[in-house]
Amino acid sequence: MSGSFLVLFCLLPAALSQRCDLFPLIPLGLTDVHNGIPDDQITASSFMNAQTRASFGRLHYADGFLFFRNRVGAGAWIAGDQNTNQWLQIDLGERHVLTGVATQGRKGGREWVMDYLVQYADDDLPRNWLFYRDEYGSPYLFEGNIDDHGVAENRFSYPIVARYVRINPQRWHNLISMRAELYGCKLESYIASFTGSSRIELDLSHGVQTVNDRIQFRFRTQDTNGLILYASSDQTDHLAVELYQSKLRISINLGRTPSLSGVNEVFAGSLLDDNMWHDVLIVREQRMFNISVDRVKVWLELQTEYMHLNLNGAIYLGGMDVFTNKPGLLVRKNFTGCLENVWLNGLNLIRDARTTPDSDNAIEGFQTIGEVGSRCPLSSAVTDEIITLGSEDAFIKALRDAGSSLQTSLYFRTFQKDTVLIYHPLQTTNGVTDKFLALDIKENGNLELVVQLKDSVTKDISVVYTNLDPDATPDNFADGLWHYVDLYASRNSIKVTIDGTLYSTIQQLSLSFNTLTYIGWSPDRLSLINKKWKAFRGCIKQLSVQSRAVIYRELDPLNKQGTILNGTCAMRDRCMPNPCKRGAHCSQDWGEFYCTCPEGYSDSAVCHQSTHFTSCSEMQLLYPTISEKNATIDIDGSQILEPVHVNCIFRDGIVRTLVNHTARPDTSVNGYQLPGSFIFNVDYQTSTLSLAELVRRSVSCRQMINYKCRNTRLLSRPTLGGTNLANRAWSWWVSRRGQPRFYWGGSAPGIQRCDCGVTGTCQRGAVCNCDSFSEASVDLVEYQQDTGYFTYKEDLPVTQLRFGDTGSTADNKEGQFTLGPLECTGDNLFDNTVTFRKTDATIEMEPIYSETELDIRFLFKTTQTDAVFFQINGNRTGHFIEARLKRGREVQFSFNAGYGVLSISSVAFSSNPGESQVTVIYNDNEWHIVQFERNRKEFTLRVDQDETRRDREPSDQAFQFLKFNSPLFVGATQNFNEGYLGCLSNLMVNGVMQDIRGMVERGLVTYGVTAGCQPRCLDNPCLNRGECVEYYSHYYCECGLTPYRGYICGREVGATFKSSSDQISIDYSQKSAAKGINTVDEYIQVGFKTRSKLGILMQIRNPDIPENNPIEGPSESIIVRLNNAGGITVEINVGFRWHEVTTSGLDVDLANDQHHTVIVYRTKAGRQVNIKIDDYPVQFHDFSPILHETSDTRLDNPARIYIGRNSSMPAGFEGCIYRAQFNNFFPLKAAFQEPANERVAVSSGVKEDYCGNEEVLPIADPAEIRPYPTIPPNLSFVRPEEIQQRNQTIVVLVSISCLALLTLLFVACFMRNYTFERGDYETKEAGDGILDEDDADAALQRQGGALPAVRGKEWWL
Repeated sequence: MSGSFLVLFCLLPAALSQRCDLFPLIPLGLTDVHNGIPDDQITASSFMNAQTRASFGRLHYADGFLFFRNRVGAGAWIAGDQNTNQWLQIDLGERHVLTGVATQGRKGGREWVMDYLVQYADDDLPRNWLFYRDEYGSPYLFEGNIDDHGVAENRFSYPIVARYVRINPQRWHNLISMRAELYGCKLESYIASFTGSSRIELDLSHGVQTVNDRIQFRFRTQDTNGLILYASSDQTDHLAVELYQSKLRISINLGRTPSLSGVNEVFAGSLLDDNMWHDVLIVREQRMFNISVDRVKVWLELQTEYMHLNLNGAIYLGGMDVFTNKPGLLVRKNFTGCLENVWLNGLNLIRDARTTPDSDNAIEGFQTIGEVGSRCPLSSAVTDEIITLGSEDAFIKALRDAGSSLQTSLYFRTFQKDTVLIYHPLQTTNGVTDKFLALDIKENGNLELVVQLKDSVTKDISVVYTNLDPDATPDNFADGLWHYVDLYASRNSIKVTIDGTLYSTIQQLSLSFNTLTYIGWSPDRLSLINKKWKAFRGCIKQLSVQSRAVIYRELDPLNKQGTILNGTCAMRDRCMPNPCKRGAHCSQDWGEFYCTCPEGYSDSAVCHQSTHFTSCSEMQLLYPTISEKNATIDIDGSQILEPVHVNCIFRDGIVRTLVNHTARPDTSVNGYQLPGSFIFNVDYQTSTLSLAELVRRSVSCRQMINYKCRNTRLLSRPTLGGTNLANRAWSWWVSRRGQPRFYWGGSAPGIQRCDCGVTGTCQRGAVCNCDSFSEASVDLVEYQQDTGYFTYKEDLPVTQLRFGDTGSTADNKEGQFTLGPLECTGDNLFDNTVTFRKTDATIEMEPIYSETELDIRFLFKTTQTDAVFFQINGNRTGHFIEARLKRGREVQFSFNAGYGVLSISSVAFSSNPGESQVTVIYNDNEWHIVQFERNRKEFTLRVDQDETRRDREPSDQAFQFLKFNSPLFVGATQNFNEGYLGCLSNLMVNGVMQDIRGMVERGLVTYGVTAGCQPRCLDNPCLNRGECVEYYSHYYCECGLTPYRGYICGREVGATFKSSSDQISIDYSQKSAAKGINTVDEYIQVGFKTRSKLGILMQIRNPDIPENNPIEGPSESIIVRLNNAGGITVEINVGFRWHEVTTSGLDVDLANDQHHTVIVYRTKAGRQVNIKIDDYPVQFHDFSPILHETSDTRLDNPARIYIGRNSSMPAGFEGCIYRAQFNNFFPLKAAFQEPANERVAVSSGVKEDYCGNEEVLPIADPAEIRPYPTIPPNLSFVRPEEIQQRNQTIVVLVSISCLALLTLLFVACFMRNYTFERGDYETKEAGDGILDEDDADAALQRQGGALPAVRGKEWWL
């Protein structure tokens, strides 16, 4: 091989296969109406009239310049029908490389296309249309225009090769009006066609080594298997590209090691044997491997320790002669089909193989074997016989001649199961029958022959055929591959041939055959039988009945019903690439894929979002009463990190998370003498990344280690010499980062000691108790041990333990270790909480990124009824997503991805209009968990542990990504409206925590927010046992159960009694239904201030009081009054006769015009009266000694309350009474309530008064002013010096302009005067003798008619 080839192969980057790679936006001729694409090559699905034809859909057509000065028409193509099935088609005349597209609306018409799809075909006849797809295999939706005159350019991420292009509008403004242009260049094509026995070889015997590789080619084939490209070395390095079961398989090996085989394989694409062109791009950058088939990407990180690919054999293109001893291959068949522009690291293998040896750019080593053609002719016959049955009602009815046998054969491919493939009704005399012969595909993908006779003599036949291919998938015949079936039935036998295998059934059947055979479905027949078969949806080819080919084009229209496509197989493999996350199995039918999700992910259609809790702290919210629970937590709530099985412990207000492992207590270590020779890998049954994230989020973590030793050492240095790990210590452990650690539990990194070595308590002053062992000492019998906790978070958990110095199994040296579970406390993630105190407060986070999956998870706690949790808008008109709380009973997510607003709610709506089934209340000031997910299949919402709500996006439109470029506004809308008040926590988007608390703690956001969950009622600002009602922006003190009023229950309610005749009387009687209420443990409280030693502070009596009986008094009552000594007397008459209790032991005159408070209450079932005055000791009187056990101590039916005096007293209290309370009733508040209570009588002299007490008011909150909106980072302001310099420049320019104008005027005046002076001259036309005449007439007469000499003038303008 020449040196020039090695330089090219090793050093060149990926070569530019087409010149439009350098100039990606080269117009292809739509703009140029005269020299570009002719009008007849521009067509459309429809147009309104002759002025809106497709030929007017040229870019800039209505702009009135360039090629369209004399244009006609309405200025654009306008579709006649306004639906998503319209298209504008351009025929480029020949195949081109397309790199982009541009569109405009109809100028002046306010009509434009907002979104569109692109379809293309690269055949001479545009029958097989392909969508331009994204990297996930879905049709890519291009962003169109936002007005009727601007140009919207879209570059293709990957160029496509096509002759025909269709632009398919999906969303538009007013009308579908469009002008367009395509960009690209002509295709420089080098094609090689292979017959299965031909190939191209390139000798690499001199050896090539690469660190990066790039392979790019196009191929077309009808075969399911075939070798496309292969290269290897004499070692294990190889690169293989082959077609395997209609998928592209790439196998690569960069080298083998003792622990790794180095073989890596990846599959990409599907249904690639459809006789259509497919684009392949394979890129390797060291260990990163990316494969793209028709722009659908698959990537892989190579599992190897090497980065170089070493090749020293040959490169085989299209096949090889011998497949033995060729590692990395699954197929044993050469490629049959066409390859185009095969680029390998800068070499075009097809082009370079055809160079002659004497040419300047010839490369040595190429060899063409067999017949390798230079063209790829389209086999129209093969294409025409392919039929796609694409709807549930599609079928083909084939007529046959009457006869004694039935024969039907075809190739089929499908993903549909439980479907009928061939159906033949058996002939009867009356013409109506449920007798039939059919071949169907069962639920497990196996084929089944069914003969239903409905005969009492002959039994029905059911034979199941399995797929005998050793490489068959669990889907069997519904695997998307082509399968051949031939059904032959005679009167008494049936033969079925499946993929070359013959199955026969011989039985006395006496079958009579009809003249009809149905393929795919038979609506008029299958409705008569008891079979739950679905219609066949898939592709068939080479269909024949009675050994005669069925030509689709020749069928009568009545014999082909439903949606049927001829000439193409329109199946789509929805499981490639696999949409199921976490490696779940994907299955599908015609229009849907299904994921078999692992436990905890079944609520997600694609196994993306987890139903597990994100932490033990989150679990405690829903299980507040338990003390311990085994559970599975998903750290990120998404599909990035693996779940972790933990034990959650809730004790003493602390949440602990324990992660167990497989190591058993007291695991023996014996017979490992060399340092670290005993190796134990700790298995936590989850990924190290998940454990690392758990440790990082925790406040603290620890892990216990205990090592029992007998005559063995632990951390002391061996005396072996050297500097490797085995000479650092006899034993060590490995951190989660894979780093060896030489400290023990209770110590710290860098200190090679145990706990006792740090505290100085080890035996014999050693670094560890185990290291106190000495070889010279007598063998120890008892075990010693070193125990402690590893607490350095960066090293936890322990992933490996290494021990040594345990001798042999025959000596007295032994060790035992016990490794405790990883124990973590706290959760920084769960504490990422913010309190919103203002309805217009927001936290602006970075825009979120959404592709095929978007999951959002958060917790909230509020008392608000309606609010927006967050909102974000995108770069398209109407793109947004928001979450809101509605009516306090519904959580709703709404979003718009381009086809209207879609919403999902946590409420299950009833079938009755206006009625909903509300099961929970969300504004109850308790924590609630919200989980939202949007994927390619559906969008879901789940709140707490309720049932997951599901909905689907429009099935008639392509899935669209949510693309956002504005900040995520948390707490309100982007207009600062409908704000949220409450606590918001643990906001995660696609498994990534949004650090809203950090934004507040760092001072980036201060207005209306507080770090942590800090309700206004947290410290209960309400006084005097008032109940605080939380609103987060403010609070309200409920003072109804206190004798106080005011904002925080700090205002006394009192009354001034100006004369001794004043009183307050309250009818306290209960309704008749409540008769029988009585008390034995009354609580009476009265505050007063007086100089008078007379009057009732409060009296409670029942209604049984004789009228005008001042002597005997009430039959039952309790009176609290002032006595003549200035003390308090309590009179009690509750059924066991009248008694009086006086504060005789208190030598204080309470009538001293000072504030005093009296509290009277009964205990011991009403037998003891207690009196407490101010802060003096309680005085009591116990009536138990004088009462019988059955004595009545009840105050029956309290009905009236008096304050000041009762109706029988001539004089009463003078002064001020406040803070009056009887049990839970507050008489003074009832006396002065508004409106007035008709059951309360207040004397005219009684006035409401604070009684000298000052109301206690809360400290006012500091004023907060909303800051101005954030200035975009790309917006810069002009500096003052720049403004001054600009002003100076303007002055100078104005001065220069004025000076130039004055100069111009001066020059104009000068020239005018100059021409006046120089403009007179003598013509010399008259003679000299006439100059003396008086006038011209006389001069003319003297001259004799000659012209006089005059002075001419020139005027300068």
